[in-house]
Formats: sequence, C-alpha cells, structure tokens
Amino acid sequence: MRHYLSAAILCVSLFLLGSCQSEKTDYVAFLYKYMPTSDSVDYSREYWERQVAMSDRARKEMPWAQLVPEMEWKHFVVPVRVNNEALDEARSVIYEELAPRIMNMSMEEAALEVNHWCHEKVSYQPSDGRTSPPLTTMANAIGRCGEESTFTVAAMRAVGIPARQVYCPRWSHTDSNHAWVEVWIADDDKGNGRWRFMGACEPEAVLDKGWFNWAASRAMLVHTRVFGAEYEGKEEILDRTKCYTEINCLPTYAPTKNLKVLVQDAEGKPIENATVDFRVYNYAEFYPIASQKTDAEGKAAFTTGLGDLVVWVSTGDAFNAVYVPADMENVTITPSLTANSVHSQELDLYAPVSSLPEPDRSIVDTVSVNGRRLLREDSIRVAYQQARFYWGEDEILRKARSNWEVIEEFLEQADDEQAARNYLLTGLSEKDLRDATMEALLDSATRIGTEPLRPYMEELQQLLPAGLTPDTWLQWVDENIKVDDESNPIKVHMSAVAVAKHKVTDSRSLEIFKVAGARALGMKSYLDATGKAYVEGSTPEAQNTGGNGTLQVNAPENVRYFTDFSLSLLVDGRPQSLNFDDEDTTIQNPFKEGMSMPEGSYLLITGTRLQGGDVLASYQIVQVKAGEKTEVTITPRQSEKKATHDLLNLQDSDKDASATSIQGA
Repeated sequence: MRHYLSAAILCVSLFLLGSCQSEKTDYVAFLYKYMPTSDSVDYSREYWERQVAMSDRARKEMPWAQLVPEMEWKHFVVPVRVNNEALDEARSVIYEELAPRIMNMSMEEAALEVNHWCHEKVSYQPSDGRTSPPLTTMANAIGRCGEESTFTVAAMRAVGIPARQVYCPRWSHTDSNHAWVEVWIADDDKGNGRWRFMGACEPEAVLDKGWFNWAASRAMLVHTRVFGAEYEGKEEILDRTKCYTEINCLPTYAPTKNLKVLVQDAEGKPIENATVDFRVYNYAEFYPIASQKTDAEGKAAFTTGLGDLVVWVSTGDAFNAVYVPADMENVTITPSLTANSVHSQELDLYAPVSSLPEPDRSIVDTVSVNGRRLLREDSIRVAYQQARFYWGEDEILRKARSNWEVIEEFLEQADDEQAARNYLLTGLSEKDLRDATMEALLDSATRIGTEPLRPYMEELQQLLPAGLTPDTWLQWVDENIKVDDESNPIKVHMSAVAVAKHKVTDSRSLEIFKVAGARALGMKSYLDATGKAYVEGSTPEAQNTGGNGTLQVNAPENVRYFTDFSLSLLVDGRPQSLNFDDEDTTIQNPFKEGMSMPEGSYLLITGTRLQGGDVLASYQIVQVKAGEKTEVTITPRQSEKKATHDLLNLQDSDKDASATSIQGA
C-alpha cells in the first residue's frame, strides 16, 4: 500500500497549487463546522485541505459533476468520513486509477462501472466490528458489508458521484444486519435527480437491484447519517445532532406505517423529553433501531415497517416496555416500572412479510453478460492476491495478507521472536495483523476495543504523571478529562494520545483512554462487557460502582449467548447490552458457575427464532447485589418450527449474497 500513498501525496500536492482557494476554504470550513472532535484533533488541517482539493478537482473534471446540485455535492461528495473508519488518502488514490476509466460515460453508467471496479478490488468476508479504511480494505481485498459499503461510497465520492452508506441496523426476520450504497443520479441537465441503490462490491447490470431486495422489503428501518446538521432533503428526519442529520430511507424499500407514541404519567398528563426507543428483537436482544425524545405534548412518531416492535420508554427513573403489533399505529405508554421492579413478560413477535418472491440462493449467475464479467473480476482480484500476499507455511504471515512484509520485518527485528509472536496472537486481532503499522508494533500497542490501532504506550508514559496507583489514575482521569458527547455523537474513536493532549473527548474514547493509560503505567486493564474500563486493583469507589455480586444463569446445554439469550444492564431506565463474545461458546461456563458482575438491575431476554422469522420471546428483570449471589433459571420457549443456529448466523447475510451475485458462491 506504500506505493498508493506516495502517488496520492504527489498528485494532491501538485493539484493544490492550482486549486480554487475560495471554494476550497468554504468547504474546509463546512467540514470543520460539523466534523466530530476526534477528526479535528487526529487529522491535520492540511489533510482536510487535500481532501477538499480533490473534490474540487472532481467537480472540474468529471462530466456529470456540474449536474449535481449544491446540497447533494456538499453533503454527499465533499465529506470524507463514511462510518467510524480511520481516514486515509483513498480519495486521491482512487481518482487517479478510476477517473480515466469512466470519463466518457453517463453518470448512471459511471456509477455501475465504479461498482464493477470495486468488485475487482474487494470481496465479502465477515470480520469484527472495527471498520477498516478504504485503502486497507482495497489492499487486503476483503471486507464485511460495512467495509465494502464504506469503500464503495469512498470510490463514488472520489469521482464526484454523491453517495451514502445505508444500513438496516438489524433485520426483523433474522439475526443479522446489512449495509449497502445509494447513489444520486441526475435525470436531466437541470439538476433533477434521485437516489438509486446497489449492493456494495456486488455489481448488477442495472441500478436498484441486489440480493437484499427481498430482505429489505421486510425491514423495519433503513437509515443513513448525513454529514452536517443543516441537511434539508425530502426524507423523514429521525435525528439532528451537532454533527449529522439522521434520515429514514425505508420507504424506498418496504411498505411503511407511521407509528405515533404518546407518553403520559399516571394522571394522564403528557411527559416531555421522555426517551422513546423503537426496538427490534435481534441477536436475543431488544435492539434500538431508532430513538426519539417526546415533544411538549408527550408525542413521538416514527415511520417503520409492517412488523412487531417493542417500544421502550424511559424518563430516567421510570420506564416501561410495550409490545406494539404490526397493525397498531397509535400507542399510549405510561412509565410505571423502576429498576427495582419485579417484572417479566412473554411476547410473540411477528416479522414483516414480503410481497416479493424469496430469491433462490442456490443459483449463481455465470451465464449472463454481467455474470461472466463478475467471473473475470474475481480472477483479477485473485491474481492480485496471489501476487501480493504471503502463501508460505507461517500462519501469522498468511493472516496478515497485504501487510505480511511489515509483520515479517517486525518479527525479524524482535529480540525474542516467540514473545513477539505471542504479542501478535494475544494482543492484536486478526484484522490488526492486516493493517498494523511498524510504529504501533514497536510501541507494543495492544487491542482495547474497536479503535484504530495507533502507538500510544511510549507517548502516554511521557504525557501522564508517574507513580500513580489504580485508584489515583482513575481519579486523575476524572479530574483532568472532560466528556463531550455532543461534539462527537456517534463517538468516532479519538486516539488515546489525542485525549491526553486535548483533554476533551467522548464517553467511549474516554473508557479506551482509561485502559490505554493504565497499561502505559504498568497496570492490567480492559473493557468489561458494558464497555467500561476496569483497572485491576482499583476499588469500587474509584470505579464509581457499588461493588460486584454474582449472577448464576442455569440454562440448557445448547443455549447460546446472542442467539438464545442476552443480558442488558439497565442504565437510566434503558437496557445496555453486555457484549460477551458471541463466538465464544465457553461463555456459558462462567454463567453456569456464577459470574462476577457490577451491582445493578439487569434485563434478561430469551428468544426462539422460528423458521419464518417470527420469535417466541420473554424477558425478566434480575437484581444483582454487591456481595450476594443471584440465581436464575432460563428455558427458551419452544416450537416445532424453531430455526436452526445455522439459519440464524448469517454473518452479515453472507449466505444470502448468492441471490444475484457471484459474491456468495
């Protein structure tokens, strides 16, 4: 990937000399006005000026760029960030390679061709939740759907085609989710156009087609976050923050209804500013696909699909969960429960049905013109991998894919090769092997959460006070680091070094900083299942907890976490899922033996997914008290129509991808 970066910096530097200063300054100011704090401190102003210069170049050179209205250009071409990925120089690299290929095409033809180019570079492979940056995805030739769509949006924007990543945050009919891409295509030369969709790195012969059409027609929400709080498109606005506008794209894909919620107290008076979560059963949890605040009349509304929901309302000290069937359009809810309530309920949840025929997933197109082209593109990608990757016996180097030379050099420089190998296997994820820099490796930086892996050990040792104990370290953080989630509402990771220097960060980056700082100071530390930092040797008072109790969960042998049951900590009346590794089948043993957990109220959810997508669910509130043991027995509800685990674990719908694309073969 090094030759990509050197070419990128050269071409951008040359172009900067002739770019339009006034136009560039306006867009740079626009980016700084709405970017999350992490982007303003982890990336230099020169970086943002280079990115704007490249969008200016696309505006001047691409034949369709002048057809794009200012609103679509500003919100869907100029911004670099797509998701929570680390940012890179993809815009210039992609432009240099792709622009000559599409220069003489129409805008629609170009969008289709860009997706074919993306398919030459990247194919689907499931992985962890960290989103790799576009150049890393391209260098390694693989990505999960969130990475494929981030890569494809970056490619579209690089050549002046407005694009956005759209998500079904969770399907209702199966335990999975999916992301794809929408592109704005001009219909004429007068600025009229519309949003069209495609599967990322899954090119079809036409737009508005993908293996997921059938699945999306059963969705309860398809949404995207638009950069900037001033966006005024035609879509329903779900949320508007200091950095982005969240919009509802569902009507493009599925039949909808407008669900109206009234929140009132026991006397019938409306409650203002209550939190209303619209939750879908998925992965054995009630996942919030959308959240709103009630207005002065206690009202909130949400355009959603034709399936069942759990509407969870919280005022902070009180809450209630109400089952809302598909045919209900108005619901009144009174928050009547507290964290100490004794409460349980069984729910039969029905997934939306579809008028579209379910695709035959056994058929892979190798006959049509598009199908034959996909095969050629597969061969291009395979040839690249054969030429650039390591294919010897060393498993670590094989896993490192395009980054194998960096890993090999690190091992060769190590004083103790076996210790270095243990560090790579235990301190890093497999995805880290594919993009870890030599600087991070030499720093002995270790994986904490899903943040980009950057060197932090040595610099934090210089920046932080020496001689701190676990308690005084946590006290130092409380006294010196300010939390500001408003300026980073989606909590894009800020580097630990930037947190130490800037001393203002979001709540998620703060917890990662606590762990990073503790490790740099020689303490053992990690993120617990709630995402909070735990520092070994600290007291409950320093951790701001009431101490730990023990929870013993008795369940049948075949019951699995995030498939058959889940636990959530109730925080201000809202459930916050405990993220135990769903791939770790041994997680059952600690639960059965009794797991140490912070004192608090927990929501225990069980569910049995039926073959058609419906769910037999139940939930109960469980209390864990410091110094005490709580024992609970769960038996997921049964049916002869229960779906098997193989049907449930679709891994971002990998098994569905063969419906219209070679990708799933």
